[in-house]
Amino acid sequence: MSVADERRSLYRDRVLAAAEREFARVGFAETKVAAIARAADVSLATVYKTFPGKTEIWNDLHAERMAALLARVDERVAGIGSPLERLLAGIGAVAEFLTEHDAYLELSLHASAGWLTASSGHGVQQTVWSSGLATIAAGVDAAREAGELADLRPRVAAGLVVSALQVWLADWVDAGRDRAPGVVVEDLVSHLRTMLTR
Repeated sequence: MSVADERRSLYRDRVLAAAEREFARVGFAETKVAAIARAADVSLATVYKTFPGKTEIWNDLHAERMAALLARVDERVAGIGSPLERLLAGIGAVAEFLTEHDAYLELSLHASAGWLTASSGHGVQQTVWSSGLATIAAGVDAAREAGELADLRPRVAAGLVVSALQVWLADWVDAGRDRAPGVVVEDLVSHLRTMLTR
């Protein structure tokens, strides 16, 4: 990698990190590119040399976070034979990832009143939320076909799972992160197991 490429990569990383904090603080609509530049400690011109605009920053941030999140989920579910256990391990991995990426969790919580309404997301976030729901629904369907779940409609069950994830994480944030992340994840997964297998 050339020195110029390394510099571009460094600027990109700094801008994305700063943007994540700014989006978490005031939301997408209220975030100004100039505020991102200040938070990244780079010039506004540098931001615009790195990204065409705020939407591209937002989209790249979500794409990067989602790639990392999906890698975590894949790692956690590898080798799990039971569709139900695979589904629960995957949801646990999502919750764990979000508790470890505080600013990303905050911006996700503030981006929409409900994670089920993908149409209220912006840019790539809409695709991420829609894909997440479809993936969970497929996992529910596989567990149902394996006889591990009651006869639940997969999209309804996926909605319940996503709602529980959002409620658990929002409560944790609103309570000042009063419990260890592992406790929150364990509590969420235990609740989902009970809810889905009743």
